[in-house]
Amino acid sequence: MTHPLLTQLGRDILIGSGAIGTCLRQQGGMAGDSVEMLNLQRPEAVTTLHREYKQAGSRILITNTFAANPLLLEDGGEADRCQSINRAGVRLAKEIAGSECMVWASVGPLSLGLRHDDFETDELVRLFSLQCQAVTDADALVLETFTDPREATTALTAAAVTGLPVIFQIGNIGAGRDRWKRIDLLLGVALDAKVFAVGTNCQHPDDIVKTVRYLAAHTSLPLTAAPNAGNPRIDRGLVTYDFSPKDLGDVGERLADAGAAVVGGCCGTTPDHIRRLASVIGGRKVVRPKQIDFPSERHVPVAGEVVRAENHIRKIMSASTFVVSVEIRADRRQSLDEIVSGAGKIADAGADLFDVPDNPGATVGRDAAVVASKLQEIAGIPSICHMSVTHSNLLHIHSRLIGCWDLGLRGILAITGDSPSMGHLGNLAKRVTDMKSSVELLRLVRTLRNGTMINGEEVRDAPDFCAGCATGRYSSGQMAWLRKKVDAGAEFVFSQPLFTLDDVKRLRDSISSLPVRFFPGVMPLMSRRNAEFFAGGRIPGITIPVELMESFCTMDSLSDQRRFGMERVTEFVEQLREEADGMYLIMPFGKNRYGETAEIVRFIKARAKER
Repeated sequence: MTHPLLTQLGRDILIGSGAIGTCLRQQGGMAGDSVEMLNLQRPEAVTTLHREYKQAGSRILITNTFAANPLLLEDGGEADRCQSINRAGVRLAKEIAGSECMVWASVGPLSLGLRHDDFETDELVRLFSLQCQAVTDADALVLETFTDPREATTALTAAAVTGLPVIFQIGNIGAGRDRWKRIDLLLGVALDAKVFAVGTNCQHPDDIVKTVRYLAAHTSLPLTAAPNAGNPRIDRGLVTYDFSPKDLGDVGERLADAGAAVVGGCCGTTPDHIRRLASVIGGRKVVRPKQIDFPSERHVPVAGEVVRAENHIRKIMSASTFVVSVEIRADRRQSLDEIVSGAGKIADAGADLFDVPDNPGATVGRDAAVVASKLQEIAGIPSICHMSVTHSNLLHIHSRLIGCWDLGLRGILAITGDSPSMGHLGNLAKRVTDMKSSVELLRLVRTLRNGTMINGEEVRDAPDFCAGCATGRYSSGQMAWLRKKVDAGAEFVFSQPLFTLDDVKRLRDSISSLPVRFFPGVMPLMSRRNAEFFAGGRIPGITIPVELMESFCTMDSLSDQRRFGMERVTEFVEQLREEADGMYLIMPFGKNRYGETAEIVRFIKARAKER
């Protein structure tokens, strides 16, 4: 049965709830990161907050279900509880609402970002449906904070099946000259779905007023708005917001003047903020301004097509000669000058490329981009920067890629990165999950190449990296994952260290149909201790042949072990030149690693000249 308050929507201004997640997290005592789990674990905390909002003047209670979709719950191992969490969220809000308040079931986006290509449209609808079908006891369903048209379309498809009135709210769409185009696209999706009302949430108050004015000029539907309490600030580790209840009351006046029919609050707002809104604009008649004072945006003229300089990494990758890329470790136990000086020996020996790992094994090293840039500048060898995604958030990854380009680097090796728990800061450092894999990083590199960030905003002097990826020994799983990387834009492949020609051939043959240049990894083992370390499985994916270990075990002298290691690797790379069109040479461990690596490179180049 339709709630009586729904008939008022568009006539009298209704006051919504304030923030749910912000307030519940401030109470503390949460298990895990999912605030929605409190519906089952601490229901009294949720009902207490709903009661406070009702007493403050809310006529609409928003359920604590925003991120209770199976995909986000999966991160905490709670995906199978999706529907019970959502049903509980509606039930708790209805316990407090009574006849005086409506209950709107909150459904947020999946926040797929660069993982969109991993999901078919039907799968997205299914994921949203699991949540939507569990909230049908609510009075309406509010799709909040949507910014991606594909997610919006699939969420609206799932919501329509419930038969509930659907309210669609646009989130923070970003800035830039295409902002209104992006809002138009989302508004069009909502109108096509015949939503009950449309609005916006989770933006700074100034931005949300502009968005409401724009929506008022482009639709006659009732408009909803839920601004943040200003900008979040981190003060001694605590997140605070800078808008007081009085400040938000002033924003409420502006939203009412712009034509808003429902005004609530989003991040950082509290029952005190809602109480102020209710006292200032609650129950006021909804107005539709005769003339919208719509803010004009400054349009920057689009320059003509940029003629890009040739990417020297890509040029080397397309050469028909045998290419040797040498990994130079950004070791914090050496100064930058020492690293560059040592690499100079390898440059003099004829290396074609340098590449610099990004905190391998989750150990702290020097910044890979800085080291790669310095090697390129001083040694004169084009350098590739490895970049991992598990140690940085999305903001930093965007900036770091742009920074690599500004430093003159033209090659990126995209890697997922090692879990911080592996390294020496494992008890302090945490894995960042903004971007979950190297596939997403490759997609971001491709997006930046087109001159935009992930959210569609512009990037001038767009980076045009020659992007590569890594792979392990042959397996069907590795090959399926590698194809995803190539589809995402990888142009070359470095493998983990391989120690037998059979492993090289098998991997080469499986990659041969893909449009990438293959560089088998070669890591000289110069001591029994070194071989035992890797044979012990300390680095996943690296396998040391039994016969190699047995040979090392026959030698007690360190000099004999190093001599054997050098003979073994030169024999291996000589065979390799017949089977591959390049190699990724990982420096051996030990004091003489630069000299030994230079010797190997010199051997390869001398053999090439003989031919």
